[in-house]
Amino acid sequence: MLVMLLTVLLRLGWMEKNHMAAVITQGLAKIDVLITDKQAISLAKGIRGVMFKWHIYFGYAVSVFVFARFVYMAKFGLHYPSAFSAQATTKQKFQAWVYWLFYAGVAMSVSTGLLLEFGPEAIEQQVETIHKLALWYFIPFISLHLAGILLAEAGHNKGLVSKMIGG
Repeated sequence: MLVMLLTVLLRLGWMEKNHMAAVITQGLAKIDVLITDKQAISLAKGIRGVMFKWHIYFGYAVSVFVFARFVYMAKFGLHYPSAFSAQATTKQKFQAWVYWLFYAGVAMSVSTGLLLEFGPEAIEQQVETIHKLALWYFIPFISLHLAGILLAEAGHNKGLVSKMIGG
């Protein structure tokens, strides 16, 4: 997931087509080669296209992992109490909702990504918009996840990070 997020951030920032086109144009001008803006953008898209293929490859991998995770949850159940369980504490219900929102976001990202690759061209623009917007679930999840780890480490679950890393 982080590799895919990195490719998106690179595409939106440093490897943005207009930014790269300007760098290409300036670099070629130094050796007395002039190209149009359209040609520079075409070159920029070609360069970043190679990088963005990794986004697609990792998207396939995430699709397989998400499918496997859903199959596992269907077969063996949840590893946390249900958000609707009367026995669950408020904290456990909150954690369950965060996980379900995360799984919904991942499922949305995966399904729209697969639609972009294999779906009809007629809905490509709408699906691409949803695919881009679906990414934003990841930022609050990472923040909540890291905050939860830090709170657990500082509180009742000392050594949690060591257990996560060392097993």
